[in-house]
Amino acid sequence: MKTDRPRRTSQGLKLTLAALLTALALQPDAVAQSFAVSNLGQGGEITRDIVASTATSFTVGPPPEGLTGWTLDKVTGRFWGITGSPSGFQAMILNDDSSKPDIFNSPLATLTGPDPRGRRDYDFVPPAGTTIFLEPETTYWLVYTSAGLPSNFNYYRTRSRTDMSQAGLRGWDIGNDLWFWDSNDGAWERLRTGTRGEIRLPMKFGVEATPVPEPSEYALFFALGLGAFVFWHRRCQREQRTAA
Repeated sequence: MKTDRPRRTSQGLKLTLAALLTALALQPDAVAQSFAVSNLGQGGEITRDIVASTATSFTVGPPPEGLTGWTLDKVTGRFWGITGSPSGFQAMILNDDSSKPDIFNSPLATLTGPDPRGRRDYDFVPPAGTTIFLEPETTYWLVYTSAGLPSNFNYYRTRSRTDMSQAGLRGWDIGNDLWFWDSNDGAWERLRTGTRGEIRLPMKFGVEATPVPEPSEYALFFALGLGAFVFWHRRCQREQRTAA
């Protein structure tokens, strides 16, 4: 007797997939959008020359229910051309060291991206095959640098903000200061301008990150998928017995 086993197998796989998609739909926190925080949409911009390693902090928010943290998708920075012929640009994510970048340990990640020579936004992403986990309620630093710094003749130019507003998920925040590496003192210094040093000029950038569900969430997805498969398998057995 011929059977339609291939068709039934296809139906079973579709049913299992549908169950998994339903499980994801029931977990809104686990499929949240990758947008995390940004000040790119705010006004008040000026140009800053990267003649020394330059850094602005960002803080990760608390994890919503069902999440353990985030993995970094990309950082988008705003640039404003070059002066001279700079080279060797790097965008890095550094850990925090007492409210300043931790330059003495290995960076959390050196991001990959194009050479930012034009007046536009540039995306920098983790290296291929690399996952960068961002801990909840933790401060990190976005650092721009290039070969041969400091230099008075060859440098990249980024945009800083004078408007301190921003948009982001709950608890996510971009810091209000711009820091630079003082090679003479061998230390990070906060940049202040104005007659009394009260004006702060953090870089303009945005962070995108994907939420990471707790292990129990994955177990739920698997259990629902397995349940759908068992249901389909038993249904096939009943149909076979009826046909016999």
